[in-house]
Amino acid sequence: MISNDKNLPATKGDLEKFATKNDLEKMEASFIEKFATKDDLKEQEQKLNNKIETVYHEVVKLQSKVGNIEEKMATKDDINRIMNAIDTFAGEAKDYRRKDADRGHTLMEHHDKLEDYESRVTALEAKK
Repeated sequence: MISNDKNLPATKGDLEKFATKNDLEKMEASFIEKFATKDDLKEQEQKLNNKIETVYHEVVKLQSKVGNIEEKMATKDDINRIMNAIDTFAGEAKDYRRKDADRGHTLMEHHDKLEDYESRVTALEAKK
């Protein structure tokens, strides 16, 4: 047991509580197994650098592809212009359809009148 009196020499029992040279050597071997060496760290650093380089190149490729997509992609203004053109065309098509129906109706009226005139002319010619 450790004595409070510091002037007395340590006993064999007091010394048994401290680590021996053998205990320290075992601990050192255990620490060496658990911790990486400088070479291990350099190897891991190189692996990480290689992975970072690969990811960097992939990011650059993707940025290029995204840039190409953005260049080709229609903007809201482009889409609005297209939609306005479609609306205008659809309106004109409706007008033409309506006018065509009106012309058809007028043509049928003229056809009926022409037949009526033809039958009246035929009747007048027969009377002469």
